[in-house]
Formats: sequence, structure tokens, C-alpha cells
Amino acid sequence: MDLQALTDEDLEQHRLDVLNELERRSRLAQIPSTITQLATQFVESGGDRADLTAAIDGQGA
Repeated sequence: MDLQALTDEDLEQHRLDVLNELERRSRLAQIPSTITQLATQFVESGGDRADLTAAIDGQGA
């Protein structure tokens, strides 16, 4: 892609698209770890692991 050939508006849109993609990739990398931490806290607090599985599978309340 020839960035110098883009208009200012097109370049700004490309910049936003890149930032959005970086954010998406970051979320995909971080979410499994976050879920693991939260699941551990939930179970250690007396929660039922089956409730977590149901929530992840879309069967939770």
C-alpha cells in the first residue's frame, strides 16, 4: 500500500483500522488469561464450575 498516495481522509481511516485491529488482537490474546483468573476466583469463592461452563456456552442466566 502506497501511503503517500492516500488522501488525508483515507490515511486517517487506515490509521483507525490499524488501531482497531491491534486492539482486537490484544483482546484475543488477553481474554483467555483474564477468564482463567476470574474462574479461579469464582471457584475459590465457592462458585460452581458448572455455572461457569454454562455461562461460557451461552446457557447462563
